[in-house]
Amino acid sequence: MNETLDFLRREERLSLQLKLLYQSYGYKEFKLSSFDEYSLYAENQNFLAGRDVICFQAGEKLLALRPDVTLSIAKNYPLVGGCAKLYYHEKVFRKSSRGGQFTEVSQIGVEVIGEVDLVTEAELCHLMHQTLSAIGRKFVLNISHMGIVRKAVEAINLTEEDTAFVIECVRNKNTHDFLSFCSEKQVDPKAVRAVSELIALPSSPQAAKNKLTEIGQYLDIAQETDEIYEMIGYAGEADIQLDFSLYGDLGYYNGIIFKGYVQNIPQAVLSGGRYDKLLNKFSKPAQAIGFALYLGELAKYIDEGAQEADGVLLYHEHNAKSAFRKTQALRAEGNRILMSRTVPQGFNGKIYSAEDGDD
Repeated sequence: MNETLDFLRREERLSLQLKLLYQSYGYKEFKLSSFDEYSLYAENQNFLAGRDVICFQAGEKLLALRPDVTLSIAKNYPLVGGCAKLYYHEKVFRKSSRGGQFTEVSQIGVEVIGEVDLVTEAELCHLMHQTLSAIGRKFVLNISHMGIVRKAVEAINLTEEDTAFVIECVRNKNTHDFLSFCSEKQVDPKAVRAVSELIALPSSPQAAKNKLTEIGQYLDIAQETDEIYEMIGYAGEADIQLDFSLYGDLGYYNGIIFKGYVQNIPQAVLSGGRYDKLLNKFSKPAQAIGFALYLGELAKYIDEGAQEADGVLLYHEHNAKSAFRKTQALRAEGNRILMSRTVPQGFNGKIYSAEDGDD
């Protein structure tokens, strides 16, 4: 099996490895239809990472190329009771963060729909850890809780516009502007202290625990804090950090949220969270949690040098048969050999000739 995997692109090997991992946890693959109605994304723009969607007319329907998988699963997966554990590997269409052009990227992930308890959350946390480990680089999994963020923001008790400013301060870890703003607005000092402590919270779960207990003197966050630490107790603290600057739209997310970062990649490659409210928007009274790994983002940075041949065997019409035989012999020895009339530009591997000796 490993010899076969060596000949696949890194992205392909990773996706196959992860599918086998998710299957070992008992998750079943879920296949989506090719398109969704555009209205699904137009009505849920705040849930999307980007608001641009490619759409086209098909008869009387306006369809869209899928920019997100979770929305489609939340809408289309039938509730059958119990707990459904699914994984998927799909293509999505999003605007590139670099050039602003739409690109087709691969996304793999898991969703749990139905009954979600603490053990389920802990298993998902462990599965995210395994997913990031499979990439083969140092990583960190950041955890936040929308219940704590929501209570902190609501304690400020401001207008919608001012609340948005406070949220931006939390997301940017901007204590200075937050304190200046609250001084002007004459916000309750207890609420100010709770939010400022949350912004400056240590990332280490152990170091953050006492701080969260202090914040609990001003905000009723005991249940949410216990949920975080009980989950970490199951999954372990290795490579986990707390980061309450992570934020998901309060209209969709209602619990723990995650982001995964990998060494030498400048943005998150994994994200997920608890999204019961999204199911409720589709009149489905159930719980849900999941995460996605953006293989398309990884592909930009993962070294694909392994795709290059070990050697090039040069041939011309007069020695084609002997070149063909020698190529087969070299491949039988485990070498990756390209037959070519010329050396490809930039090739740095070994060069063979059809004769017995090597050039």
